[in-house]
Amino acid sequence: MTTRALPIPGGQIEAFGLPGGGGTPLVVLGGIETGMRSLAGTEQVLRRRWEGRTRARGVTILGRPIPDDAADAERIMHPRVIADGVATVLDALELRTVAIEAESGGGRIGLWLTVDHPELVERLVLAAVAAESPSDSPMAARMRRWIELAEAGDWGTFFAMMARQMKAASEDEASSFAAAARLQPRPATPERFIGELRATLDPSSFVTDRLGEIDVPALVLAGEQDQVVPLPSTQLVADGIAGALLVTDPACGHTVRSSFRGYDPLVESFLAEGDG
Repeated sequence: MTTRALPIPGGQIEAFGLPGGGGTPLVVLGGIETGMRSLAGTEQVLRRRWEGRTRARGVTILGRPIPDDAADAERIMHPRVIADGVATVLDALELRTVAIEAESGGGRIGLWLTVDHPELVERLVLAAVAAESPSDSPMAARMRRWIELAEAGDWGTFFAMMARQMKAASEDEASSFAAAARLQPRPATPERFIGELRATLDPSSFVTDRLGEIDVPALVLAGEQDQVVPLPSTQLVADGIAGALLVTDPACGHTVRSSFRGYDPLVESFLAEGDG
């Protein structure tokens, strides 16, 4: 099993697939940090994280678009444009209908995919997701600061800040970002990361007004101590989708997939409900 790079208009999207059971295929969309590096070379990590899902279904993990021209990063990293690219990739992979499991920035992509390509999505799992990032919100202020640090190449300060903001108040650190802060690495593809941050601040990426069009079962999960996407922002998403179930963890911060108590059994049970 290797990562494939599939063409989309203006670039390509990497896909790493794990074969599995006969349930509805699952497509995984990661957070905005997915744009910091390629999927290729991370296959062992992806397999360890997602092979548990394969007992019931095949799993495809998608990276962020890799633009043909780095100068085109902000356009191609717009959540709605990414969603169109995802639809192109799903067609190439012959995945006709899928469940989506999306975290943070991947959630906005998942929302756009569901409203613009409703024939593709059967179920939605959304973790730490915001449908909008208003310019006067603390969330937008944090993103603007991240952009400043990234454009200045001050990755040590950037990752140290992320390690503090990703954790819950009760946690010592958010491990992956804290490790990055100590090592002070430079992301392999910073233009993609910066491009998506900028696009996420663009009001044209906000999907709040379209949430009422979503009519598939949705499970929305949030950490009550999330310092990046505050609980009210995720509550807005759950309230906008008819019948959506919101489940919160009082001790969890932004890293819901790794810190939410009972996350995997909860998600797998929800996905299994759609396999009949």
